[in-house]
Amino acid sequence: MRTYNVKPVGKFFGTLLNNMNINDVYLWCVTGVTALVGLNTLWRLWLERDRLSKEDLSEDDRAFAWRVVVFLIFPTIVFLDLRTTTTICELLGGYVKSCTYGLLWYHLEPSGLHNPELIIPVLFAGSIATSVLALSLLPSLFFRPHPFLATLIGYTSAFVLGLNLIADPLLSIAGLGSLRWQLAMSEGAPGERLPLIALTLVLGLAYYVTLRYSKIRIWFAELSRPAASEELREAISNMQAYPQSARLACKVGLLYDKAGLRRHARKQLKQLRLAFGQSLYCNFLDALIQYRRRDYKTARKAFLFTSDYLGIDGELKANLLAAAACAAFADGDTIGALNLSERALEFSDECLIARMVKVDVFLRQGKKEQAGEELLLAMHMGLSLDLENKVPLDVQKAFESLVLVEERRAGRQFVKPGHR
Repeated sequence: MRTYNVKPVGKFFGTLLNNMNINDVYLWCVTGVTALVGLNTLWRLWLERDRLSKEDLSEDDRAFAWRVVVFLIFPTIVFLDLRTTTTICELLGGYVKSCTYGLLWYHLEPSGLHNPELIIPVLFAGSIATSVLALSLLPSLFFRPHPFLATLIGYTSAFVLGLNLIADPLLSIAGLGSLRWQLAMSEGAPGERLPLIALTLVLGLAYYVTLRYSKIRIWFAELSRPAASEELREAISNMQAYPQSARLACKVGLLYDKAGLRRHARKQLKQLRLAFGQSLYCNFLDALIQYRRRDYKTARKAFLFTSDYLGIDGELKANLLAAAACAAFADGDTIGALNLSERALEFSDECLIARMVKVDVFLRQGKKEQAGEELLLAMHMGLSLDLENKVPLDVQKAFESLVLVEERRAGRQFVKPGHR
Protein backbone atom coordinates (compact mmCIF):
# COMPACT_ATOMS: atom_id res chain seq x y z
CA MET A 1 0.00 0.00 0.00
CA ARG A 2 1.42 3.38 -1.04
CA THR A 3 1.60 6.14 1.55
CA TYR A 4 1.86 9.89 0.94
CA ASN A 5 3.80 12.39 2.95
CA VAL A 6 1.43 15.24 3.80
CA LYS A 7 3.88 17.18 5.94
CA PRO A 8 5.27 19.31 3.06
CA VAL A 9 1.72 20.24 2.03
CA GLY A 10 0.77 21.18 5.57
CA LYS A 11 4.00 23.12 5.96
CA PHE A 12 3.29 25.04 2.75
CA PHE A 13 -0.20 26.13 3.85
CA GLY A 14 1.07 26.93 7.33
CA THR A 15 3.74 29.23 5.90
CA LEU A 16 1.18 30.81 3.56
CA LEU A 17 -1.21 31.55 6.42
CA ASN A 18 1.58 32.94 8.58
CA ASN A 19 2.67 35.34 5.85
CA MET A 20 -0.87 36.39 5.02
CA ASN A 21 -2.28 39.44 6.76
CA ILE A 22 -5.74 38.97 8.28
CA ASN A 23 -6.74 42.33 6.78
CA ASP A 24 -5.75 41.06 3.32
CA VAL A 25 -7.92 37.98 3.82
CA TYR A 26 -10.87 40.23 4.71
CA LEU A 27 -10.33 42.48 1.70
CA TRP A 28 -10.03 39.57 -0.70
CA CYS A 29 -13.20 38.03 0.72
CA VAL A 30 -14.92 41.36 0.01
CA THR A 31 -13.53 41.24 -3.52
CA GLY A 32 -14.88 37.73 -4.07
CA VAL A 33 -18.33 38.67 -2.83
CA THR A 34 -18.25 41.81 -5.00
CA ALA A 35 -17.44 39.73 -8.08
CA LEU A 36 -20.31 37.32 -7.38
CA VAL A 37 -22.80 40.12 -6.75
CA GLY A 38 -21.59 41.92 -9.87
CA LEU A 39 -22.18 38.84 -12.02
CA ASN A 40 -25.60 38.35 -10.46
CA THR A 41 -26.42 42.02 -11.12
CA LEU A 42 -25.37 41.66 -14.76
CA TRP A 43 -27.56 38.58 -15.12
CA ARG A 44 -30.53 40.33 -13.50
CA LEU A 45 -29.97 43.35 -15.73
CA TRP A 46 -30.55 41.07 -18.71
CA LEU A 47 -33.47 39.14 -17.20
CA GLU A 48 -35.21 42.28 -15.91
CA ARG A 49 -34.40 44.50 -18.87
CA ASP A 50 -38.01 45.70 -18.87
CA ARG A 51 -36.88 48.06 -16.08
CA LEU A 52 -34.92 50.00 -18.67
CA SER A 53 -38.07 51.01 -20.53
CA LYS A 54 -40.29 51.88 -17.55
CA GLU A 55 -41.42 55.49 -17.34
CA ASP A 56 -42.45 55.26 -13.69
CA LEU A 57 -39.66 53.77 -11.58
CA SER A 58 -40.55 52.11 -8.30
CA GLU A 59 -38.41 52.05 -5.16
CA ASP A 60 -37.17 48.59 -6.19
CA ASP A 61 -36.12 49.96 -9.58
CA ARG A 62 -34.12 52.76 -7.95
CA ALA A 63 -32.54 50.31 -5.52
CA PHE A 64 -31.56 48.16 -8.50
CA ALA A 65 -30.05 51.24 -10.18
CA TRP A 66 -27.88 51.78 -7.08
CA ARG A 67 -26.83 48.13 -7.31
CA VAL A 68 -25.79 48.58 -10.93
CA VAL A 69 -23.77 51.67 -9.97
CA VAL A 70 -21.97 50.05 -7.03
CA PHE A 71 -21.27 46.59 -8.44
CA LEU A 72 -20.94 47.19 -12.21
CA ILE A 73 -20.06 50.82 -12.91
CA PHE A 74 -17.95 51.57 -9.85
CA PRO A 75 -15.48 48.66 -10.37
CA THR A 76 -14.87 50.06 -13.87
CA ILE A 77 -14.26 53.51 -12.36
CA VAL A 78 -11.79 52.03 -9.84
CA PHE A 79 -9.90 50.24 -12.62
CA LEU A 80 -9.73 53.49 -14.62
CA ASP A 81 -8.42 55.25 -11.50
CA LEU A 82 -5.72 52.58 -11.09
CA ARG A 83 -4.63 52.65 -14.74
CA THR A 84 -4.49 56.46 -14.79
CA THR A 85 -2.34 56.56 -11.66
CA THR A 86 -0.01 53.86 -13.02
CA THR A 87 0.35 55.60 -16.39
CA ILE A 88 1.10 59.02 -14.87
CA CYS A 89 3.64 57.42 -12.55
CA GLU A 90 5.47 55.81 -15.48
CA LEU A 91 5.32 59.01 -17.56
CA LEU A 92 7.08 60.86 -14.74
CA GLY A 93 9.90 58.32 -14.67
CA GLY A 94 8.70 56.27 -11.72
CA TYR A 95 7.45 52.75 -11.24
CA VAL A 96 4.87 51.00 -9.08
CA LYS A 97 6.59 49.65 -5.99
CA SER A 98 3.55 47.69 -4.78
CA CYS A 99 -0.04 47.41 -5.89
CA THR A 100 -3.10 45.57 -4.61
CA TYR A 101 -6.36 45.67 -6.55
CA GLY A 102 -9.74 44.36 -5.40
CA LEU A 103 -12.51 45.59 -7.77
CA LEU A 104 -13.87 48.17 -5.32
CA TRP A 105 -10.50 49.34 -3.99
CA TYR A 106 -6.79 49.43 -4.70
CA HIS A 107 -3.60 50.30 -2.83
CA LEU A 108 -0.74 51.60 -4.93
CA GLU A 109 2.66 52.86 -3.83
CA PRO A 110 4.72 54.74 -6.48
CA SER A 111 8.49 55.02 -6.30
CA GLY A 112 11.52 56.17 -8.30
CA LEU A 113 10.06 59.48 -9.52
CA HIS A 114 12.54 61.92 -11.08
CA ASN A 115 11.12 64.63 -8.87
CA PRO A 116 9.95 63.22 -5.50
CA GLU A 117 7.78 66.32 -4.98
CA LEU A 118 5.47 65.07 -7.74
CA ILE A 119 4.19 62.18 -5.62
CA ILE A 120 0.95 64.02 -4.73
CA PRO A 121 -0.02 64.68 -8.39
CA VAL A 122 0.74 61.01 -9.14
CA LEU A 123 -1.30 59.71 -6.22
CA PHE A 124 -4.35 61.83 -7.10
CA ALA A 125 -4.16 61.55 -10.91
CA GLY A 126 -6.69 58.73 -10.98
CA SER A 127 -9.02 60.54 -8.57
CA ILE A 128 -8.91 63.66 -10.74
CA ALA A 129 -9.58 61.63 -13.90
CA THR A 130 -12.61 59.84 -12.42
CA SER A 131 -13.99 63.11 -11.02
CA VAL A 132 -13.67 64.75 -14.44
CA LEU A 133 -15.41 61.73 -15.97
CA ALA A 134 -18.25 62.01 -13.44
CA LEU A 135 -18.66 65.71 -14.21
CA SER A 136 -18.60 65.05 -17.98
CA LEU A 137 -21.62 62.74 -17.61
CA LEU A 138 -23.82 65.50 -16.19
CA PRO A 139 -24.35 67.55 -19.41
CA SER A 140 -26.09 64.53 -20.95
CA LEU A 141 -28.92 65.06 -18.43
CA PHE A 142 -29.88 68.28 -20.22
CA PHE A 143 -31.02 66.13 -23.16
CA ARG A 144 -33.57 64.44 -20.85
CA PRO A 145 -32.62 60.77 -21.28
CA HIS A 146 -34.90 57.92 -20.27
CA PRO A 147 -35.71 57.94 -16.50
CA PHE A 148 -33.67 54.79 -15.74
CA LEU A 149 -30.68 56.07 -17.68
CA ALA A 150 -30.98 59.50 -16.05
CA THR A 151 -31.09 57.79 -12.66
CA LEU A 152 -27.94 55.79 -13.46
CA ILE A 153 -26.08 58.89 -14.64
CA GLY A 154 -27.12 60.95 -11.61
CA TYR A 155 -26.31 58.20 -9.12
CA THR A 156 -22.93 57.49 -10.75
CA SER A 157 -21.83 61.13 -10.75
CA ALA A 158 -22.99 61.73 -7.18
CA PHE A 159 -21.39 58.50 -5.94
CA VAL A 160 -17.99 59.03 -7.57
CA LEU A 161 -17.69 62.69 -6.59
CA GLY A 162 -18.86 61.99 -3.06
CA LEU A 163 -16.33 59.19 -2.69
CA ASN A 164 -13.39 61.22 -4.02
CA LEU A 165 -14.19 64.47 -2.22
CA ILE A 166 -15.70 63.34 1.08
CA ALA A 167 -15.72 59.61 1.80
CA ASP A 168 -12.14 58.73 0.83
CA PRO A 169 -10.50 61.57 2.84
CA LEU A 170 -12.61 60.82 5.92
CA LEU A 171 -12.05 57.07 5.71
CA SER A 172 -8.31 57.60 5.22
CA ILE A 173 -8.18 59.67 8.42
CA ALA A 174 -9.82 56.74 10.21
CA GLY A 175 -7.36 54.30 8.60
CA LEU A 176 -10.03 52.62 6.47
CA GLY A 177 -9.66 54.39 3.12
CA SER A 178 -7.06 54.15 0.35
CA LEU A 179 -3.37 54.68 1.01
CA ARG A 180 -3.14 57.75 -1.24
CA TRP A 181 -3.96 60.21 1.54
CA GLN A 182 -1.64 58.51 4.02
CA LEU A 183 1.23 58.53 1.51
CA ALA A 184 0.45 62.13 0.53
CA MET A 185 0.65 63.27 4.15
CA SER A 186 3.79 61.26 4.93
CA GLU A 187 5.82 61.58 1.71
CA GLY A 188 4.37 64.59 -0.09
CA ALA A 189 6.14 67.93 -0.22
CA PRO A 190 5.28 70.08 2.83
CA GLY A 191 4.30 73.01 0.60
CA GLU A 192 1.72 70.87 -1.26
CA ARG A 193 -0.08 69.27 1.69
CA LEU A 194 -1.94 72.35 2.89
CA PRO A 195 -3.18 73.35 -0.61
CA LEU A 196 -4.32 69.75 -1.14
CA ILE A 197 -6.32 69.73 2.10
CA ALA A 198 -7.76 73.20 1.44
CA LEU A 199 -8.79 72.34 -2.13
CA THR A 200 -10.43 69.09 -0.99
CA LEU A 201 -12.36 70.90 1.73
CA VAL A 202 -13.58 73.60 -0.68
CA LEU A 203 -14.61 71.11 -3.37
CA GLY A 204 -16.22 68.80 -0.81
CA LEU A 205 -18.25 71.68 0.62
CA ALA A 206 -19.27 72.80 -2.88
CA TYR A 207 -20.34 69.24 -3.69
CA TYR A 208 -22.41 68.99 -0.49
CA VAL A 209 -24.11 72.35 -1.01
CA THR A 210 -24.89 71.54 -4.65
CA LEU A 211 -26.33 68.16 -3.72
CA ARG A 212 -28.56 69.75 -1.09
CA TYR A 213 -29.69 72.64 -3.29
CA SER A 214 -33.46 72.33 -3.66
CA LYS A 215 -33.65 73.40 -7.31
CA ILE A 216 -31.05 70.79 -8.28
CA ARG A 217 -32.99 68.06 -6.49
CA ILE A 218 -36.26 69.14 -8.11
CA TRP A 219 -34.59 69.19 -11.53
CA PHE A 220 -33.23 65.66 -11.05
CA ALA A 221 -36.64 64.48 -9.83
CA GLU A 222 -38.16 65.78 -13.08
CA LEU A 223 -35.65 63.66 -15.01
CA SER A 224 -35.86 60.46 -12.98
CA ARG A 225 -39.57 60.65 -12.01
CA PRO A 226 -41.27 62.70 -14.75
CA ALA A 227 -44.83 61.49 -14.08
CA ALA A 228 -44.69 62.29 -10.35
CA SER A 229 -43.03 65.65 -11.05
CA GLU A 230 -45.77 66.60 -13.50
CA GLU A 231 -48.42 65.75 -10.90
CA LEU A 232 -46.46 67.74 -8.33
CA ARG A 233 -46.36 70.88 -10.50
CA GLU A 234 -50.11 70.71 -11.04
CA ALA A 235 -50.76 70.13 -7.32
CA ILE A 236 -48.56 73.08 -6.31
CA SER A 237 -50.43 75.30 -8.77
CA ASN A 238 -53.77 74.20 -7.30
CA MET A 239 -52.53 74.72 -3.74
CA GLN A 240 -51.41 78.25 -4.55
CA ALA A 241 -54.84 79.00 -6.02
CA TYR A 242 -56.59 77.63 -2.90
CA PRO A 243 -54.13 78.10 0.00
CA GLN A 244 -56.76 77.29 2.68
CA SER A 245 -57.29 73.74 1.45
CA ALA A 246 -55.79 71.09 3.75
CA ARG A 247 -56.53 68.47 1.10
CA LEU A 248 -54.42 70.21 -1.55
CA ALA A 249 -51.61 70.91 0.93
CA CYS A 250 -51.52 67.25 1.94
CA LYS A 251 -51.56 66.14 -1.70
CA VAL A 252 -48.49 68.32 -2.38
CA GLY A 253 -46.69 66.65 0.53
CA LEU A 254 -47.59 63.19 -0.75
CA LEU A 255 -46.35 64.05 -4.24
CA TYR A 256 -43.11 65.47 -2.84
CA ASP A 257 -42.59 62.09 -1.20
CA LYS A 258 -43.53 60.25 -4.41
CA ALA A 259 -41.02 62.35 -6.37
CA GLY A 260 -38.26 61.46 -3.92
CA LEU A 261 -38.08 64.95 -2.41
CA ARG A 262 -38.28 63.81 1.20
CA ARG A 263 -36.88 67.02 2.69
CA HIS A 264 -39.51 69.06 0.82
CA ALA A 265 -42.18 66.66 2.06
CA ARG A 266 -41.10 67.25 5.67
CA LYS A 267 -41.23 71.02 5.16
CA GLN A 268 -44.70 70.68 3.66
CA LEU A 269 -45.80 68.66 6.71
CA LYS A 270 -44.61 71.46 9.03
CA GLN A 271 -46.57 74.04 7.03
CA LEU A 272 -49.61 71.77 7.07
CA ARG A 273 -49.44 71.45 10.85
CA LEU A 274 -49.06 75.20 11.32
CA ALA A 275 -52.07 75.93 9.14
CA PHE A 276 -54.42 73.08 10.06
CA GLY A 277 -53.18 71.63 13.36
CA GLN A 278 -53.74 67.93 14.07
CA SER A 279 -56.03 67.28 11.11
CA LEU A 280 -56.57 63.91 9.50
CA TYR A 281 -54.39 64.92 6.55
CA CYS A 282 -51.51 65.89 8.87
CA ASN A 283 -51.48 62.53 10.63
CA PHE A 284 -51.69 60.61 7.36
CA LEU A 285 -48.81 62.53 5.77
CA ASP A 286 -46.78 62.25 8.98
CA ALA A 287 -47.25 58.47 9.05
CA LEU A 288 -45.99 58.05 5.50
CA ILE A 289 -42.99 60.35 5.98
CA GLN A 290 -41.94 58.57 9.18
CA TYR A 291 -42.25 55.21 7.43
CA ARG A 292 -40.02 56.41 4.57
CA ARG A 293 -37.49 57.67 7.14
CA ARG A 294 -37.55 54.17 8.72
CA ASP A 295 -38.83 55.55 12.00
CA TYR A 296 -41.19 52.60 12.24
CA LYS A 297 -42.32 53.12 15.83
CA THR A 298 -43.52 56.66 15.13
CA ALA A 299 -45.05 55.58 11.82
CA ARG A 300 -46.97 52.79 13.53
CA LYS A 301 -48.42 55.18 16.09
CA ALA A 302 -49.37 57.68 13.38
CA PHE A 303 -51.12 55.04 11.25
CA LEU A 304 -53.04 53.78 14.29
CA PHE A 305 -53.98 57.33 15.30
CA THR A 306 -55.27 58.00 11.78
CA SER A 307 -57.24 54.73 11.72
CA ASP A 308 -59.04 55.76 14.94
CA TYR A 309 -60.24 59.02 13.38
CA LEU A 310 -64.01 59.53 13.46
CA GLY A 311 -65.67 58.32 10.28
CA ILE A 312 -62.91 55.93 9.15
CA ASP A 313 -64.18 52.39 8.69
CA GLY A 314 -64.23 49.50 6.28
CA GLU A 315 -61.53 49.15 3.65
CA LEU A 316 -59.77 52.40 4.58
CA LYS A 317 -59.46 51.40 8.24
CA ALA A 318 -58.17 47.97 7.15
CA ASN A 319 -55.52 49.54 4.96
CA LEU A 320 -54.34 51.87 7.73
CA LEU A 321 -54.16 49.01 10.23
CA ALA A 322 -52.25 46.93 7.66
CA ALA A 323 -49.81 49.83 7.20
CA ALA A 324 -49.33 49.88 10.99
CA ALA A 325 -48.70 46.14 10.80
CA CYS A 326 -46.02 46.74 8.14
CA ALA A 327 -44.33 49.26 10.42
CA ALA A 328 -44.52 46.86 13.37
CA PHE A 329 -43.00 44.03 11.34
CA ALA A 330 -40.22 46.29 10.04
CA ASP A 331 -39.53 47.29 13.65
CA GLY A 332 -39.14 43.64 14.64
CA ASP A 333 -42.45 43.27 16.54
CA THR A 334 -43.82 40.13 14.87
CA ILE A 335 -46.55 39.54 17.45
CA GLY A 336 -47.79 43.11 17.16
CA ALA A 337 -47.68 42.87 13.36
CA LEU A 338 -49.74 39.67 13.43
CA ASN A 339 -52.34 41.17 15.78
CA LEU A 340 -52.67 44.32 13.66
CA SER A 341 -53.04 42.21 10.51
CA GLU A 342 -55.84 40.21 12.13
CA ARG A 343 -57.56 43.47 13.12
CA ALA A 344 -57.23 44.78 9.55
CA LEU A 345 -58.82 41.63 8.13
CA GLU A 346 -61.80 42.09 10.45
CA PHE A 347 -62.64 45.28 8.54
CA SER A 348 -61.77 44.00 5.06
CA ASP A 349 -61.17 40.34 4.31
CA GLU A 350 -59.51 41.29 1.00
CA CYS A 351 -56.76 43.49 2.46
CA LEU A 352 -53.72 42.16 0.57
CA ILE A 353 -51.08 43.95 2.68
CA ALA A 354 -52.48 42.45 5.89
CA ARG A 355 -52.36 38.95 4.41
CA MET A 356 -48.81 39.42 3.14
CA VAL A 357 -47.70 40.67 6.56
CA LYS A 358 -49.19 37.49 8.05
CA VAL A 359 -47.22 35.44 5.51
CA ASP A 360 -44.00 37.22 6.49
CA VAL A 361 -44.69 36.72 10.20
CA PHE A 362 -45.40 33.01 9.71
CA LEU A 363 -42.22 32.56 7.67
CA ARG A 364 -40.14 34.34 10.32
CA GLN A 365 -41.68 32.07 12.98
CA GLY A 366 -40.92 28.99 10.89
CA LYS A 367 -44.59 28.20 10.26
CA LYS A 368 -44.27 27.45 6.56
CA GLU A 369 -47.55 25.53 6.31
CA GLN A 370 -49.58 28.42 7.71
CA ALA A 371 -47.77 30.85 5.40
CA GLY A 372 -48.61 28.65 2.43
CA GLU A 373 -52.25 28.43 3.49
CA GLU A 374 -52.44 32.21 3.72
CA LEU A 375 -50.99 32.57 0.22
CA LEU A 376 -53.41 29.99 -1.20
CA LEU A 377 -56.31 31.78 0.47
CA ALA A 378 -55.24 35.11 -1.07
CA MET A 379 -54.98 33.50 -4.51
CA HIS A 380 -58.35 31.77 -4.07
CA MET A 381 -59.91 35.17 -3.30
CA GLY A 382 -58.52 36.49 -6.60
CA LEU A 383 -56.15 38.98 -4.99
CA SER A 384 -53.24 40.22 -7.10
CA LEU A 385 -49.95 39.49 -5.34
CA ASP A 386 -48.30 42.48 -7.02
CA LEU A 387 -47.15 44.75 -4.17
CA GLU A 388 -45.33 47.34 -6.29
CA ASN A 389 -46.00 50.84 -4.96
CA LYS A 390 -48.45 49.40 -2.41
CA VAL A 391 -46.24 49.08 0.69
CA PRO A 392 -47.16 50.01 3.36
CA LEU A 393 -50.40 50.93 1.54
CA ASP A 394 -51.71 52.20 -1.77
CA VAL A 395 -51.18 55.92 -1.11
CA GLN A 396 -53.38 57.26 -3.90
CA LYS A 397 -56.30 54.99 -3.06
CA ALA A 398 -56.02 55.73 0.67
CA PHE A 399 -55.83 59.48 0.06
CA GLU A 400 -58.97 59.44 -2.08
CA SER A 401 -60.76 57.56 0.69
CA LEU A 402 -59.57 60.11 3.25
CA VAL A 403 -60.96 62.91 1.10
CA LEU A 404 -64.38 61.22 1.08
CA VAL A 405 -64.28 60.87 4.88
CA GLU A 406 -63.43 64.57 5.30
CA GLU A 407 -66.11 65.63 2.82
CA ARG A 408 -68.77 63.60 4.65
CA ARG A 409 -67.61 65.05 7.96
CA ALA A 410 -67.69 68.62 6.57
CA GLY A 411 -71.15 67.98 5.10
CA ARG A 412 -72.52 66.86 8.48
CA GLN A 413 -71.14 69.99 10.11
CA PHE A 414 -73.11 72.24 7.73
CA VAL A 415 -76.42 70.40 8.17
CA LYS A 416 -78.85 72.51 10.23
CA PRO A 417 -80.24 71.09 13.46
CA GLY A 418 -83.44 69.16 12.85
CA HIS A 419 -82.53 68.40 9.19
CA ARG A 420 -81.11 65.24 7.76
